[in-house]
Amino acid sequence: MVTVGKNPNTGEIEFFADPRAAQARGYTDIQDARDMAGLNKEEVVAATTGIPTISAAEQALADAEAKALGIIQDFLKNFQGSNIYGDKDGDKDGDKDGDKDGEEEPVFEEKTFEEKTQVYTPTKADAAALYPYFPSNILDDLIMKWVETGSIDIALATVRGSDAFARAFPGIRREDGSLRMTELQYLELKDSMKDQLRNYNLNPDIFADEIVEAIGGDVNIEEFSARLQFGYEQLINNKDQVLEVFNEQYGYGLDETSLYAMFISPDIAQAVLENQILTSQILAEAEIAGTTIGLTTAEKFVEADISQRDAASVFSRTEELSGLMRVGSARGIGITEEDIATGLAGLSPQELSLIRRTQAQAVSESSIQAGAATTREGAVVGLEAQ
Repeated sequence: MVTVGKNPNTGEIEFFADPRAAQARGYTDIQDARDMAGLNKEEVVAATTGIPTISAAEQALADAEAKALGIIQDFLKNFQGSNIYGDKDGDKDGDKDGDKDGEEEPVFEEKTFEEKTQVYTPTKADAAALYPYFPSNILDDLIMKWVETGSIDIALATVRGSDAFARAFPGIRREDGSLRMTELQYLELKDSMKDQLRNYNLNPDIFADEIVEAIGGDVNIEEFSARLQFGYEQLINNKDQVLEVFNEQYGYGLDETSLYAMFISPDIAQAVLENQILTSQILAEAEIAGTTIGLTTAEKFVEADISQRDAASVFSRTEELSGLMRVGSARGIGITEEDIATGLAGLSPQELSLIRRTQAQAVSESSIQAGAATTREGAVVGLEAQ
């Protein structure tokens, strides 16, 4: 039987001895040549009488293609409705028992690949790079906790709550365990406080405990500096006498260093300490001038904001007018150095009036007339001999 087919590329009609060869080559409209309209008898006879319509090579290729096509079609026909690639259970032919015709088929295992994660182990050098200001023992504790927990945050929180940390950074923790500042801020504050002490020729090593107390009392560098400045300025004049009176009046037994320590200690209210120092200054100036006054009078000088220098001037004039006490005593007028000092300082109109009355009594016995001198603003500053 002669088969004809249409060449898909050229559209020409070609003859094939085997229809499978036409199929393998992708030809279309494949049919028996005798059924095809338009073909004459001679053409069909020529094709069936052994006269080749194609070359031998082409015929051999067509036969091979047809044979291969037949094998494929038979294979697909045999496995029609089956899973030729196998199911999830390794059943290659798709049947339920995993075999075909009683033969056990191989099971294909799915291979999985696990990603290997590299584990990081921190070292003490890593911890020191993050916290170079930590002492060695604190770094040891930190790295131990870091390796144990795998978290630097947890390790740091644990170390900050330890006794070793409290000894390394005294005063940095509040009573509730929270930090007043970071470790770096703590060290910077300590250095600043030491510098302030050096500015007043004070050895910062002697004040190590006071610095810790100041930090623990939430004293900042501004307040620390102000305390030192006040102490220095108030002790620079007649330091020994002021310190002596200060100890006598308030029951202290302090030397200069201890007094500065009190200034920077948060346990003592600054206002109270400053008032005590100022009062001691007034008493010291009175003592130097040889004038006797009490603590209460000295406190009145402080309350009136009379400086140490002005107080020294008042006490000097008080000594010059101390003769009024003898005049007053002879005339039955009780007047003391404290009364004269208070009157001259303008702290009491009564004492000033007492001075003037005593002066009047003395006129008849002496050519010295004492009068109260005033400033342009009217403030009494002392008496002058006329």
